Amino acid sequence: METVDELTAFLTQATADGVRGRLQARGEARSIIRRDGVLPDDAPAFGETIDTDLSEYALSVLRASMALREGGGNDEIWRRGFARAGNAFEALVQNGSREDVGRGFYRIAGAAAYHLASYSALAFSLISQRPENANLSPAEEALAHLILRDLAGLGRRARTWLLNPAHGDANISQALRAGEIDSDDAVRLIATSTIFRALAFFEFALQTGAAVLIEESRSLLRRAISLARNANAVSLWWTGRIVLNLIDDLWSSSLHQVLPLDGPAGAGNYQDLRQLFIGELFGRDVAEVELWPSQIEAARRATDMTDDLVVALPTSAGKTRIAEIAALMALAARRRVLIVTPLRALSAQTERSFRRTFSSLGFSVSSLYGAAGAAGGDEDALRTQDIVIATPEKLDFALRNDPSIIDDVGLVVLDEGHLIGPSEREIRYENLVQRLLRRADNETRRIACLSAILPEGDQLNDLTAWIRSDAGGTPIQSHRLQEIEREKGAALKIADIHDQGAGAEKGIKDQTKEQSMLKEWIAKHGG
Repeated sequence: METVDELTAFLTQATADGVRGRLQARGEARSIIRRDGVLPDDAPAFGETIDTDLSEYALSVLRASMALREGGGNDEIWRRGFARAGNAFEALVQNGSREDVGRGFYRIAGAAAYHLASYSALAFSLISQRPENANLSPAEEALAHLILRDLAGLGRRARTWLLNPAHGDANISQALRAGEIDSDDAVRLIATSTIFRALAFFEFALQTGAAVLIEESRSLLRRAISLARNANAVSLWWTGRIVLNLIDDLWSSSLHQVLPLDGPAGAGNYQDLRQLFIGELFGRDVAEVELWPSQIEAARRATDMTDDLVVALPTSAGKTRIAEIAALMALAARRRVLIVTPLRALSAQTERSFRRTFSSLGFSVSSLYGAAGAAGGDEDALRTQDIVIATPEKLDFALRNDPSIIDDVGLVVLDEGHLIGPSEREIRYENLVQRLLRRADNETRRIACLSAILPEGDQLNDLTAWIRSDAGGTPIQSHRLQEIEREKGAALKIADIHDQGAGAEKGIKDQTKEQSMLKEWIAKHGG
């Protein structure tokens, strides 16, 4: 068994650019120009052993990355290892032959590797492209549901397997005695059932937040891994190892782990609201049970009612979820929430999003947008609704009429903070923020400024100091989506290795279509 130092040295070398004669680049270039596993007649010579080389490379890097992760090694190194393994697995299956018996396992392993590298969108993209006849084992199908966050589908598949009499111990023993199956088949059935039981425990842990269920799930998976190893059930061994790493990763970034158990001062019903909030996100068609790496720091700070935030996250990298967590804390403290959105279309979208999350928790949501001035019910809504979404013009007019209208507001979210600037409308937004900051009760009200394209360097630091009224603290930044797009776009650049005319052009168009689909999914599920 390798030490952490040995695994680190191996992965550092194995993931270096250009390793093994640019194996990764050759594999990705081949995947762009082939169709159904067939290369154009004038394709470059990629090497007769490229499939074997790619699979051996991908599996060795995946194994080492899991071992380093399990051993507590440097997360940058093992995440890079997972990313490279995902690249290699994807190169094996993209535009490959439908007759390849390993395509299902490679696709699942690649998606899992991307997920463990924190590229969840790439994992979704790879899984969602699988053909109907993907040649997946029952445990691999369950793993696909987990990666896609289809927890309802995962639960159904687990119940179907576990409630099938043929998979029970008594029937397995009878089939053994009758010679219908051999001992290896029996062990495979038992190991598969053990994986399904582990996944069922994990699903219930995500639903309830009970950490003891996670420990039971881990114990079952270790048992399944041992059974698979003893039976030489290679794919089941890999599946068990991957699931064990995935549930660890998902649980550590889940809302159960990030949201504090104790709420802000005066929040007597916080525990109930916390459970309802997580349950609402868990119950969606695509369960939103965990936070992306781009969200975790911001989410932890969002739970601190004394921390004014400046959050610079790329488009679809999870700003809305950060605002929701901050809103949860304010509402639990019996303070209302005001969200300022400078664009009417954005106000409607934000209203739908917050209504979807908070209506089931018992909170009212309303929006004020349209022409400047106040309609008959605008001031009543601004005074009484738990969550109010308003444009700067509407809010400014209402505050001029009655400054006390937001006295009980505990959180102001400034969306699209980059639109605070020199143009006429941006100046109005800036003036509104300045008046909010100069109010005598400013210290009783938290501000969170969110944007996708805030400036870098001194400009961002100046904005942060302004929003935080010169109190110490730093902005929150992430370039996660750019990293995702850069990782996904690497295959396009590899096409420059050769000139394949129409074949390469078609490959590029297909990849561009795939990137569009990827961005749509991120926009829908980015939180």
